[in-house]
Amino acid sequence: MKLTKTSIVVVALAVAAGSQAITIATFSDPALDGSTPMFTIGGGSISGSWNGNGLNLLTPGLAGADVMNAKMNMAPVALTVLGPGAYSAGAGQIDFTDSSNALVFRINFNSALVVPTNFGSSEFFGSNISFSDASGVLPLSQETFSFSFANPMMMGSNLTYTAAFTSSAVPEPGTMIALAAGAAGFLARRRRK
Repeated sequence: MKLTKTSIVVVALAVAAGSQAITIATFSDPALDGSTPMFTIGGGSISGSWNGNGLNLLTPGLAGADVMNAKMNMAPVALTVLGPGAYSAGAGQIDFTDSSNALVFRINFNSALVVPTNFGSSEFFGSNISFSDASGVLPLSQETFSFSFANPMMMGSNLTYTAAFTSSAVPEPGTMIALAAGAAGFLARRRRK
């Protein structure tokens, strides 16, 4: 069997990409200050939502286009105190939708760690995660997500935060081979021109 340069490129891209995590979806903090929070911690739970403008969901790992003025919703999830400034969260779901409330991206998690502080790094990140879009569960592994909290404010007995977000995963080998084959075809076509 003779290996062509194109087939070598396909194999090399598939091997290299097979173990590389890619960004699935991300956004910068859409809030101008703490007066428009995204997350609330209080009463033994964490909840989150964004219904205003400015949440521009970038979706490099999804089939669809980026979503300007996306919405986010997470129903309250129970928190258990692990120690000073650290909580374990139960199972939950985070939905990102477009302006007409059509699902764009969903995160299901079995548990999460919430580390809110008034200074330094404050985060909310999950484990045992699956990502979905409008067509169903995505063919991914090693899914991770993280919200980086900012602008803490006390509102009554609750603590609120704005947040930036990122998520990543490793595509399943079949997906990576298809992507590598497409890239190799593009390179071969470009080389012929």
